[in-house]
Amino acid sequence: MTNILEIEDLVLSYGAAAAVRGISMHIAEGEIVTLIGANGAGKSTTLKGIVGLERPTSGTVRLDGVNVTGKRTDWLARKGLALVPEGRRVFAGLTVIENLDVASAASGIRGAELKAAIAEVLEIFPRLAERRDSYAWMLSGGEQQMLAMGRAIISKPRLLLLDEPSLGLSPKLAVEVVQLIGRYSREHGLSVLLVEQNARLALASSDRGYVIETGRIVAEGAAATLGDEPEVRKAYLGS
Repeated sequence: MTNILEIEDLVLSYGAAAAVRGISMHIAEGEIVTLIGANGAGKSTTLKGIVGLERPTSGTVRLDGVNVTGKRTDWLARKGLALVPEGRRVFAGLTVIENLDVASAASGIRGAELKAAIAEVLEIFPRLAERRDSYAWMLSGGEQQMLAMGRAIISKPRLLLLDEPSLGLSPKLAVEVVQLIGRYSREHGLSVLLVEQNARLALASSDRGYVIETGRIVAEGAAATLGDEPEVRKAYLGS
């Protein structure tokens, strides 16, 4: 299986302090991979280093085998990489449809292609179809998360990065949101890097997983068996 993303010895620092300390990981085409860890372990910083929001101190990020370390976020978006940031960050004063329209601008989708892309997003997230003319500030937390994910996938990216999609959601809704992305990934061959504090949900929804502690990868493996490791169960699964 071909890797779409490869990270090698990545170091990210804030001033003199290293937040990510030489991590290496990879994601294959069509694979869902989770990165789990406690708050402050370096999960979100890793995503920022991948998408160009933070410039790595050292190390390499490769997309389709090409070195893209430190490339601009908009350039990476045009290459098929999309990020759903923590906190959703939808445009509160725009409607659901207007949010999707704005998201499509960067990819250059227009006319009939845009109409079809929006229709597909509304089919994936039926709640958004019901609220299509509602302003984003009127949506529930779960609906805003669906809108954030809909904006990310409207341009049909090849790699989707999700930063804490379950944050602030009820357990039932968190499962629904993550399962929707899992279904989309399987149907469209979308690769996903899922960053989550909810380790149980993340592992149940992924093919493989990495565990990060204080900026270092301390465990990795198939998601189905990673949760069976005593250290992982004790630290992240409550048993």
